[in-house]
Amino acid sequence: MVVSDDHRTVLLDVTLTTPLIMEPKGRITLPTRLVNALKERSLVWVPYKNHLRAYLPSTWKESVVTPLLAEDTWDEALTEKHRRRLALADDIHVDEHGRCSLSPLLRQKAGLARECVLVSMLDRLELWDAERWQAWVDLE
Repeated sequence: MVVSDDHRTVLLDVTLTTPLIMEPKGRITLPTRLVNALKERSLVWVPYKNHLRAYLPSTWKESVVTPLLAEDTWDEALTEKHRRRLALADDIHVDEHGRCSLSPLLRQKAGLARECVLVSMLDRLELWDAERWQAWVDLE
């Protein structure tokens, strides 16, 4: 279910932390309850530090693109921020079974291997390599 309030669009109204297995060519299958909750049949995936973030296209525009449009594109530091957020983003189709294929570049940037963990984060999803996720969990 997609819930909207005055500030942000919430992708899911449930908490989701689940292991996934990535096929050798980068295909993952999203959990059925997530697929059923998606109102759009694609996700915008973008590398962020040591994992991937995924947004519905409408949420991507609202949460990422629109705020960037308000910034000075002639400022070098801001241009670099824009490049990091936009140049590597990839709008990827999710089929009716929840399958989507991540590009080699996205997988490499996030250090994804076969075993992954998918986490819901209100307005986005995060996809982590399972070992990196466990290392983050162990820090807490």
